[in-house]
Amino acid sequence: MPRSSKAAFLALACLAGAAPAPAQTAAESAPPAVPALAGTPSDTLLDALACRTTGADLGGLLPRLRRERPAEFVQAERQYSAPPMDLYRLDEPVQAWGHRSDAIVVTDDRVLMLVDAPIDQAAAQLERALEESLAAPLSGALDEYHALVVYAGERPGLQGRTLIGCEYRIPGVSLLADPADAWRTKRP
Repeated sequence: MPRSSKAAFLALACLAGAAPAPAQTAAESAPPAVPALAGTPSDTLLDALACRTTGADLGGLLPRLRRERPAEFVQAERQYSAPPMDLYRLDEPVQAWGHRSDAIVVTDDRVLMLVDAPIDQAAAQLERALEESLAAPLSGALDEYHALVVYAGERPGLQGRTLIGCEYRIPGVSLLADPADAWRTKRP
């Protein structure tokens, strides 16, 4: 396949993987633990971007990020609604999926990095990174609970850029939920 066709195919395959998972019972919804790579120190943000966060750790992801990176995750730079998502700026860029970025987006079920490139360029870079990693296992487990997602930013301030990261398909878990943010949630 020519490179542009491969990139388009990869982007479509990743987007196709973003379809909602079928309904499951609570017992079936707990994903298996994803082992950390031997000798690799754990970083909550990098683990979340690379699909290495376990189901048991997802509920407290945002509070843990706020404890570990207080200058970066205390206040969102920008908040979006319908669906809700928060944009955070990091002091130093992080690297995942062949990209570096200092902009992180958290949604109810995704942790993404905002890449300053249109989707075709970002997908081509992702494809190169995946090709280079053929000799080594992927850094995260992509299974029915973890999916790599790649899509074009369409919201104000995100146009012309690409979002790349992990979608966590675990019913009832919201990555944006944090008891410290209870004032944001509507009461019944």
